[in-house]
Amino acid sequence: MQSRLRILLLPALCLLMIACACSRRPSSTADVPRVISPSYVVSVAPFTQPINASQLITGHIPEDQGRIADEQLPSLDRRFQTVLSSDSKRQFKFINKLDLPKDLTRFHSSEQPQALPLWIAYGKKQGAQLLLVPQVLDWHEREGSNAGVTQPAHVRVEFFLINIANGYVMTRSVFEERQEGLVDNLLNVGSFFKRRGQWVTAEELSEDGMHKAVKDMGL
Repeated sequence: MQSRLRILLLPALCLLMIACACSRRPSSTADVPRVISPSYVVSVAPFTQPINASQLITGHIPEDQGRIADEQLPSLDRRFQTVLSSDSKRQFKFINKLDLPKDLTRFHSSEQPQALPLWIAYGKKQGAQLLLVPQVLDWHEREGSNAGVTQPAHVRVEFFLINIANGYVMTRSVFEERQEGLVDNLLNVGSFFKRRGQWVTAEELSEDGMHKAVKDMGL
């Protein structure tokens, strides 16, 4: 009986994987990532977490925002450095967190995003041509283990590539996912097998966003 069930399920899973692959095709040329000239050296800022609207480059603070511990941010920086080194042949300059000015994370009263000029000034001070700014917008850690959870990991990470000389955001990549089991959503079959059927941590989940950013930004 079980072998017959497997035979029946296998074609269905194959069809789902094909459908997922087709759905990821760009709907227009605007969705195709633009390749940044290899002549540019990309400076990479440390991960930060905006906690009020004025600290945003653009967008909004999620409702009931989950906070990442400050001591965990350097681990994200190391993971991102590994992803950039493996996914791209480009030259990157990684900026030390000690060089991060305090006014990028101080409290402002404005309800509107106003951090872009601060990042541009920061990039100029660092001698950057292009500045890649990674940020954690929402962070909810897994409650449980890789075998089972009471609450799955949920993250939202955003990446901004800023042209420092011209003072604008060239491109942006957004990744948000709350991990779901295969039973909850069969469309996640690809991610399910890639993660070996395990429940991952928030940091492991964020790595998928890092890979996506490299692809989205044409790095």
